[in-house]
Amino acid sequence: MKRQPSTFVNTSLTAEPDRRRVLFAGLTSGLCGGLEALPETDPFSEIALMHDVETYAAFGHHRSGGTGDRATTAWLAARFRALGLHVEPQPFDVPDADTTAACLDVDGRRFDGFAQPPLTFTRGVTAALSVWPAAFVPGQLTGKLVVIPPDATKATTFRAKVAAAEKDGAIGLIAVSAHPAGEIVAVNTDPDMPPGLPILTLHRQRWEGLNAAVAGGRSATLTIEGPGGTRAAANTLSTWGSTGPWVVVSTPQSGWFTCGGERGPGVAMALALATWATRHRLNARLLFLTTSGHEWADAGARRFQSSGGPPPSDTALWLHLGASFGARRYDACGATLCATDTINPVRTLMVSPDLLAAARSRFAGQIAIEVPVAADPALAQGELRRVLAAGYLSTAGFWGAHGLFHTPADTAAATSGSLMRPIVRACAGLIEDAVMARSQRHPGN
Repeated sequence: MKRQPSTFVNTSLTAEPDRRRVLFAGLTSGLCGGLEALPETDPFSEIALMHDVETYAAFGHHRSGGTGDRATTAWLAARFRALGLHVEPQPFDVPDADTTAACLDVDGRRFDGFAQPPLTFTRGVTAALSVWPAAFVPGQLTGKLVVIPPDATKATTFRAKVAAAEKDGAIGLIAVSAHPAGEIVAVNTDPDMPPGLPILTLHRQRWEGLNAAVAGGRSATLTIEGPGGTRAAANTLSTWGSTGPWVVVSTPQSGWFTCGGERGPGVAMALALATWATRHRLNARLLFLTTSGHEWADAGARRFQSSGGPPPSDTALWLHLGASFGARRYDACGATLCATDTINPVRTLMVSPDLLAAARSRFAGQIAIEVPVAADPALAQGELRRVLAAGYLSTAGFWGAHGLFHTPADTAAATSGSLMRPIVRACAGLIEDAVMARSQRHPGN
């Protein structure tokens, strides 16, 4: 007979270890089923995994607190509740990154783009265009709208160029994409970064139409408008179980654009693992954590950890499903990128020392992640580094970047069920291994 989980004993989460233990101790439930003998409705089926990615991507842009992100939150909550998990939202505020206008007007021609946060609204500012200089001379950019052409728009120096232009008195910055396919690329931003220069990012195809105007020093009008201010986003905490150590599965749900390959596989695999885990007889309690605020310097993950989570000493495994680890590989073909049917190799699996042998076995034959990296807070990327910094000792987590990472072109087509299936099955096996190892170290716990 299925037992229903109880509610949280305290909805005000705290970072104090003793209160965290109280909070995460009062849930009841049962688990049934098995990994090796799944019922006909296989949660790891290629069709089920891809359906969830397509559903996620269909909500549109996933900017924290926006329409697509709120729809995702409601959908995930409904899915977890349908599995019998206790679901609780965890709200917090983030900047509103939406715009009503983001464009450059030159000689009657309009170039639409993406306004890079932190947003500074212009209401339409007109000035002469100036290309980013090969040799920087102080005062050269004063009062100008400065255009950074594709060959100078490098992610590693982008913020430095912004700071230099602002210091020199520029009144706006137009960055033409250096992406291999010319796609606009958004940059994650600290929500506490103060607004400075208004920044517009343009598709590389716009450079040809803009080049002559820039070379001639003609004037242009930069317009960035929007609601501004802040809006509410929310994490979703879904829990199950009353005995045994904790197993935490976390994945970000938010991002600048549709995030089909960046976030879709993590979301789909979290749902698949929740379906599997509620059928499987684990001696563990479960927490599925989906976080918003990722593009704002992990704001949702920071909100969760500042409020408390399962004590590290009571956690058998924290599995983090980060970016792009289940996306396609994209190869250069002409002036663009072409999708392949093989997995994105630009991905990393980092695992705590106690689970390295198990991870090597479970992920054997899977490119790049078949050789896990030993957990190191100094080397970890994404939200995994916050998990390690919080003192969780038994961990595994992915991160990566695929060809359409952080671009508007990152749709559900950036992954496939056949690419995701072996990863999620290996993740389920690793969860089993971690719970078994914990039970051997702590018999009767």
